[in-house]
Amino acid sequence: MNFTISKKIVNKSRSLNTLPTALVMALAATLTLSGCTKKLDETPEETDAQVVETEGSAEQAAAGATNDAHIDRLLVSYADMAQASYEDALEGAIKLESAIDTFVETPTEANLEAAKAAYKAARQPYSQTEVFRFDEGFVTANDKRNIGSVDGWEGQVNAWPLDEALIDYVSADYQGEYNAKDNIINSDSITVGSIQQDTKEITPELLAEMNEIGGSEANVTTGYHAIEFLLWGQDTNGTGPGAGNRPVSDYATEDGKCTSGDTVNSGTTICERRGEYLKAAAELLVSDLKDMVAQWQPDSSDTLRSDLMARKDNNALRQIMYQMGSLSLGELASERMQVAFVTGSTEDEHECFSDLTHLSYANNARGIDNIFNGSYKTVAGQSVGGYGLKQYLMDTGHKEAADKLAGDFKKVDDSFKVIVDKGENDGIKVDQMIATAAQASKQNISAEEQNVRRGWIEEAINSLKEATAGIENAANAVGIDNLDADAGSQF
Repeated sequence: MNFTISKKIVNKSRSLNTLPTALVMALAATLTLSGCTKKLDETPEETDAQVVETEGSAEQAAAGATNDAHIDRLLVSYADMAQASYEDALEGAIKLESAIDTFVETPTEANLEAAKAAYKAARQPYSQTEVFRFDEGFVTANDKRNIGSVDGWEGQVNAWPLDEALIDYVSADYQGEYNAKDNIINSDSITVGSIQQDTKEITPELLAEMNEIGGSEANVTTGYHAIEFLLWGQDTNGTGPGAGNRPVSDYATEDGKCTSGDTVNSGTTICERRGEYLKAAAELLVSDLKDMVAQWQPDSSDTLRSDLMARKDNNALRQIMYQMGSLSLGELASERMQVAFVTGSTEDEHECFSDLTHLSYANNARGIDNIFNGSYKTVAGQSVGGYGLKQYLMDTGHKEAADKLAGDFKKVDDSFKVIVDKGENDGIKVDQMIATAAQASKQNISAEEQNVRRGWIEEAINSLKEATAGIENAANAVGIDNLDADAGSQF
């Protein structure tokens, strides 16, 4: 991925205290020299030109100071929204960890459903934080900062897709990079490529060490999606209705009741290890989110927040607009939607185990809109921010670019409302929406009906493309050439 560091947009060297005095002195000189004491080698035209030049310098300085104030407001609002959304994500993860602890301790159907509900709730605020991800190449190197970049940190929290066969049992027809019968849960030791890995004790440290083992991005052992898989299990319904349906007996700790799907295990070791894995993954998730929350506290030093503020005259504005465009086009429209849409592949569906993809899509889009409008609505209902890119564009004389983007984001919002409504209220999930006509026909869905369903996804993809063009247009308006937002691999 190529990143372009921003050129300076405003002049940093300003002396706002001396310019008004200079202007007064110049005006006074003009009044004096217009009398009988005017020097013979001076002309009125020369003196007027000096006054105009001084006036222009003062105006430029005033405009620069005003722009500085707008940039400051934008960055503070952005950082406050990052802080609030990560704090909400942390609170959701803490509640998820508590629900998992209860379920593992007492594996009942009710407790499993409560853990799934906690997962669903925890994902809502986190999915809105993904707009902060694309900061690699912008942030300053700093050995004192605990997290180098959001992008580097995110892989342990939200990596996807994952090769579930590395973690636990899968169906006989499963095809992935890792196809061995031994996995982390059923074995004390596994082999990944040329690596022999001891898995006897399942801890947060082991899971973090094994994440992307062997250099494969699919070998995900940590984060939300590992937890999702352990709660729901593999979704074997393809493009038909239904999510994963892991039985509660997969966590039973009574002899003769511990299962791995349809298989009844001898003893309870596997079920106990499954519970250990689930608890370890939740513990690690909470720890990681605590680390990120610390990076966005006000008046902090050696943090992502302090680094952003220090770069306000350099590449901070470019970073914000690049992040918006890269999530909109390269990640959401391309990697998360277009890939699955073109192929009808449920393996490329973002939350394929739980069938909650419609919500993560919409919250990703909402996160971009939050930065544009300058407002994040917390889980508790409070509005945080107060100043977004839209108002910045208006305040710096770019109303046309702001209005275009406002219209673009309205289309994005409208398109994702349809997807969420169908997923939440009509039970038509994203895996059913992306099905090809041939795939849908096996579920007795007509080609005409399936074209309508696919149209919901296609409309959302196209709206994101238009919004990204609007972001690039706005970047050009404020003097940022070649924003170079990540376009993904499918456009």
